[in-house]
Amino acid sequence: MSTEPFWMKPKTVVLRDGTEVTLRPEIDSDLELTWEMFSSLSDESLKYFPLGFTREKIDGWFKEIDYNNVLPILAFVDSGDETRIVAGASLGFSKDDIYKHKGNFGITVHDDYQNKGLGGILTQYILDIARESGLKKVTLAVVAHNARAIHLYEKLGYVKEGYLKMDFWNKILGKWDDSILMGKILD
Repeated sequence: MSTEPFWMKPKTVVLRDGTEVTLRPEIDSDLELTWEMFSSLSDESLKYFPLGFTREKIDGWFKEIDYNNVLPILAFVDSGDETRIVAGASLGFSKDDIYKHKGNFGITVHDDYQNKGLGGILTQYILDIARESGLKKVTLAVVAHNARAIHLYEKLGYVKEGYLKMDFWNKILGKWDDSILMGKILD
């Protein structure tokens, strides 16, 4: 008898300001709400994302959802007559045997929900999923000037493992930007 992973069931969490947020895996019908979230990010938020978010990119995420390849978790807020996606995180898995022990993490929190604890909750949730999935390590890359994110990751046990100078052209800032590679060994 196989049991369903804990992350398949929606989980409700409460932010510091009392807002209830539901976490669950992305499904096909989430496309438009996902596009609404990513297309409404401010330049202040986009300066931390090297590639930005185009409609084509978001559509690509939904072409073939495969939780064994990339597990996207979305955060939803219901405000009476409207449901809104306010954050998304993903855990990518490698198909290559030599890398199967680790996953790659990414997260985006909408401007309206930053500084409320959602980033930490979602990051920890992904770490819990990684442990349940049998991973030994989770890695990430973060823009070097994103001090708030780096502080959060360090607080959750990630350590800096590398520094990439002139890693990408930051079109929002109009300059070359650096990235920091971080990792967390799971207990």
